[in-house]
Amino acid sequence: MFRALAYLIFGILLLTIIRSVLGAFGQLFTNLTVGPEKAPPGPRGTTSPQTLQKDPVCGTFVAASTDLQKVRDGKTYYFCSAACRDKFRSDIS
Repeated sequence: MFRALAYLIFGILLLTIIRSVLGAFGQLFTNLTVGPEKAPPGPRGTTSPQTLQKDPVCGTFVAASTDLQKVRDGKTYYFCSAACRDKFRSDIS
């Protein structure tokens, strides 16, 4: 009984180590062939936090690549919708 349990624990540990090594090699080859700047995003995120901007009207986070932008006094504001952009214009005017 003890021997079977020891084999089971050893097998799980061995599989975990093999999986980690294969994952590291896979990441290495991805970075070599594609390049780190074009590598697919990690498991947790599709957009890095640097590319998200907060809508000043409703507080929604939107991609900085959105077409709904307004530049005022040298600062760029990003909006989630045309309604938020229009409300921002009326609040300032």
